[in-house]
Amino acid sequence: MWTYVVSFLVINKYGLLYISYVTSLLFVFALGLFAVTWFFGAEVKRKILYRYDAVPLKPPSNGLSVVFEKLCKLRLTWKIDKRLSGASIIDEPFNELLDFFMRDFVDDWYQDISKDEEFKYEVRRTIQSVVVSLSAKLRDVDFIALFTGPLLTDITSQLRIFKKTQERLSVFNNYSPQDEIKVFFELENQFGVICTDKTAEETYVRNVVDMMLYLLLPKHNFQCYPERTLLREMITTCAAIPTMESVTTPDYVNQCFMAWLKDDCLTSESFLSAIQCCTIPSDLDNLEDRIQKDIQRLRAMDSGNIQSWKQQHDSLLYVLRQIAIQYENVVDPGSGIDHDNSQKNPFDATQPFPANKPCPQIPLRYILSNNISLKYFIDFMNYIKAEKFLYVWLSIDCFRDELKNRMDSAEKEGRSIGIAEENMFRKEATRIYEEGLAEEAPNRIQLDTRIIAKLETGIVSLPMTPYLFDEVQEGIYSILNKEKKYYYSFKKSMLYYRCVTELDLNQDELDSIPSDEPGPSSSTFKPVSISPHGRFSADIPHVSMVGKDKQDALYSVVLSYKEENGDNKQWIIPKTFEEIKKFQTKLSDQFPSLNLPKASFFGGLDKDYISNRKEALNGYLKGLFDEATVSSPEMLESVMDFISSDSSPNHPALEDELGADDMQFETSSNLEDEENIPLKVLILITDEVFDMKNRNQWFRTRMVQFLRQIVRATFGGKINLKIQEYVEWLTSPEYISEMITLFKDSFWPYGKWSSEYPNRTSSAISLTKFMAHTKLQGMVSDELKNIMGRDTVREGVDIVFRMFQTKEFNKLLFYSMIESLLEAVFPDNKLKQCLALLRRSINDKFIMQSYSSSHR
Repeated sequence: MWTYVVSFLVINKYGLLYISYVTSLLFVFALGLFAVTWFFGAEVKRKILYRYDAVPLKPPSNGLSVVFEKLCKLRLTWKIDKRLSGASIIDEPFNELLDFFMRDFVDDWYQDISKDEEFKYEVRRTIQSVVVSLSAKLRDVDFIALFTGPLLTDITSQLRIFKKTQERLSVFNNYSPQDEIKVFFELENQFGVICTDKTAEETYVRNVVDMMLYLLLPKHNFQCYPERTLLREMITTCAAIPTMESVTTPDYVNQCFMAWLKDDCLTSESFLSAIQCCTIPSDLDNLEDRIQKDIQRLRAMDSGNIQSWKQQHDSLLYVLRQIAIQYENVVDPGSGIDHDNSQKNPFDATQPFPANKPCPQIPLRYILSNNISLKYFIDFMNYIKAEKFLYVWLSIDCFRDELKNRMDSAEKEGRSIGIAEENMFRKEATRIYEEGLAEEAPNRIQLDTRIIAKLETGIVSLPMTPYLFDEVQEGIYSILNKEKKYYYSFKKSMLYYRCVTELDLNQDELDSIPSDEPGPSSSTFKPVSISPHGRFSADIPHVSMVGKDKQDALYSVVLSYKEENGDNKQWIIPKTFEEIKKFQTKLSDQFPSLNLPKASFFGGLDKDYISNRKEALNGYLKGLFDEATVSSPEMLESVMDFISSDSSPNHPALEDELGADDMQFETSSNLEDEENIPLKVLILITDEVFDMKNRNQWFRTRMVQFLRQIVRATFGGKINLKIQEYVEWLTSPEYISEMITLFKDSFWPYGKWSSEYPNRTSSAISLTKFMAHTKLQGMVSDELKNIMGRDTVREGVDIVFRMFQTKEFNKLLFYSMIESLLEAVFPDNKLKQCLALLRRSINDKFIMQSYSSSHR
């Protein structure tokens, strides 16, 4: 603005003529200055050249080559810093691996373009910077949390989806592998396009590699687009995609199973289980051909030991028969020998047993103690709407095992269980009582009122003991055994026949099972030795109203006996007032000063009256046993009659009288044991593989107890410490160096790039698949099979194995685990959301392309 103001004032003051005159003077001055400088410089130049006229100044003929040669001599040699991870034991084999990679994947094409070393140096330096950054990030990863958290969740989630896929397809008689893949990814709804479309997969991998380069490369390297693009393509096409294509092939997975699982898993039972699970005719044909070759080879050999030769020959012939049966069932499902029975109602007691199949009689006690038979009995009781008996029975088993385990653990530590623990068990006992035994329970089990009264007293007033519910279980057992609609009808059902078939008990095992004849029960009074120096004491902590309309009072007398060595015995004796009065009558001559409170015809149901009478009876019993000793034979006989007329022992000495099954497991049944890492892993896996979540609480508890036994036998007491040591070893420099060396030697044996592995024949692939399935079936212990049932285990393992036989499903697991690893390595970069957006964009893009191409 000021410029315009000044110009206006100058023009208005001096006019345009004056301004043009000043401009002309300035131009003439500049032109004269240039002319003087030019002529003066020329004169100076002539004088200098005249002075050095004898020196020729001819230009050199090879100036550019000389300059280039001198620049080459002055060029610095490229020095590579070989420090990558900070551990020389890792850096040495990794640098060798990088040397081979650069030689075979960069030099191979770059030497035709140029011999300059700078490009190769920059490429290698960039790769090394990525490795250094990645190794620094990996040091901060909690691998224990990674293995037991996200990676385990990836496996179990995929298994869950696969099982849902099989459930959907089970309604169809025939379906193709493409149908299975389609249904699977409809349920999964995340990686469907990426795992089934090659172009979408390459796009996904390139974008993931780009993300990693952004996080790992220095800023100036990442901003160099040609360098970043070259490095991304090298990683994607030369490393990531070929590795993924290799490790997700079902044959590669089967070979890994063969290498990782021990040969001890190859048993005759697992071999036959694999045959029963095989549903592909070509696999059965290949297996049959191999067995035929083994038979021909055996027949061509010198027999030697005739008996051994005949045994092998008969075994191979038996396997051929099993293959033929399975082939017949696969090709023509209606022709299987066991399919007729499957069409019958398994709960119908009118269905006859197969005439050619003997059906042994299994005692009820064995059925209730064996997990396989109990599973069938629970199914039967559910069908007849009588499951309340077994659920109360099983809840009591859980209570007893848990409390006994806590008490044993406390005893080993030289203490008793704490008040908080006892209150927890008292609360659990109350829950069992209220759900199945209390009058208000929706599915109440009708038991003798004296048994219920003893239980109420034990829950409310006495210390918790593992044998609190013993008489309740005896009452339930009596009902199940005597009433025909329960155990008797179960033995007439098809479920019982299937139970016997799965148990597969031989005659010796049947003979060894104890019968159901009544034996000594923990609820029956056992004679005890009474010392003259011991003393009795009695108390009435609880009163129950029983009888019709609750008009009768039942007093729960807790009678304790303390021996001279300090040991205690205790009985809960429910008595009516009349029964206590009879006891007092026997002792009235010895203790005339002690009298019972007088009976009354009025106020019998009044709470205050009952409470006052309870206090009066307590006073009578206290006075009686304070004055009395057991030195008198009459006193001893009266006390013994009083106890034995109706008693419930409450003493650990009766432990030996319980069945061995009650003591079978030693550990807690807490399903959410977060501190026990291997147990947590085993529980999550068995939950998905064997459908434990659909089982009752008792079954899950027994399963957890067994898994904890496996963990303790494998790892000992300091479980988590050993797990931590094992993970530290897996991530140690020595182990990583060993793995890098193994990888290098596998791809570059003797320093040369290995040629392509020869294609395996279909027969070799099929046999590897079958043997891997056999090893998987054999890796499950017999103890677990006995708990879960052999059919359940076989079907569960078969589901897991079949999930790995589809390449697209293996790709999903591979990418899911890679994403979980990247999220753990870069926890602060919101990779989970970024990867989810990437998958969604790729899915939308390729779905739209597919839609557009289909409507052209």
